[in-house]
Formats: sequence, C-alpha cells, structure tokens
Amino acid sequence: MPPIIGLLLQYAPELIGLFAGDKTGTAAGRVADAAKVVFGTDDPQKAQVQIQANPHLAQAFVEQAKIQLEEVRLAIQDVQSARLQTLELAKQGSAISWGAPVVSVIVVVGFFVVMGLLFVQPIDLPPQQAQLLNVLFGALIPAFGTVVQYWLGSSAGSKRSGDAVRAIAETVLPTRKGA
Repeated sequence: MPPIIGLLLQYAPELIGLFAGDKTGTAAGRVADAAKVVFGTDDPQKAQVQIQANPHLAQAFVEQAKIQLEEVRLAIQDVQSARLQTLELAKQGSAISWGAPVVSVIVVVGFFVVMGLLFVQPIDLPPQQAQLLNVLFGALIPAFGTVVQYWLGSSAGSKRSGDAVRAIAETVLPTRKGA
C-alpha cells in the first residue's frame, strides 16, 4: 500500500473503512493518483512540505481522494450486485442464472484452447490466421482475469487489505489523538 495513504488518513481518518473492502489494492492506487493530481507526487514527505506551505492543499487532497474512493466503492458495489443478482436468480430457478457460468466456461475454455494453440502445440498457420489468433488471445487475457476475479475474488487479498488497514489505523490514529 502506498505510504501516501498514511498522510491521507492523518487528515481524514474516517476513510479507513473504505480500504477494508479493497481486494485488489485499487483504492490505494487511486489515492496515489489523487496525490499526484494535488501535489504532483505521491511521496508523503514532499506532500507534507506542500501542505505546510499551503494548508488548503490538505483539504483538496482529501476531497480528491474521496472522489477517487467513491468511484472504487461504486465499482465494488457493482460487482457485489452482479453476484447477488446471479444468486437470487439461481434461487428462483431462472434460466438467466446460467448466463454468468456459461460465459465463464466459454472464456476459460477459449483462453486455454487459444493458449494451447499458440504456445503449447504451435501449428503453422497462414499469417492472417496467426494474427487473428493473437488478437483473440489478447482479448481473452483480460476476460479470463475478470472471470477469475468474479468467481474466486481474493480471500488472501481481503486479509492483506484488512491487515494493511489495521496497520495504518494503529500508526495514524494514535498520532492524531496525541495532536
């Protein structure tokens, strides 16, 4: 997690909870982006120097970070909503509930078939077909990642995120209380 998170939480400790559900570290990256917008850097020491010179920058940073974090929260909420919808449709016995599993199987099988054709058992193809296979593989890579993230999530990532939030809370909040 970028060190700039600690600086943000000094000025807005109420944001700690927003990092708890972040399995991929997306929120931390977005806060670093917010710091770059406001300070031109994500280095907390350099940002602190700028805040001391202009205290209004701290509020600008918090506001920019809140905007970025709200976008992350909405994206997480969207994924959760899709999972809940699939679960609800399955409970009702709807055929639509098979949409996500069927698409997932097609993507995973397609990914491994194309990977096999390209890397495991290379075959001689005309240049146009080989190029088309490469384009197909390029499209399947992010789709495969999305399928894995949708079905498996990241329990380990959740644990790391929770550990990071607790560590930040322990280092930031005591200094805030003592201030």
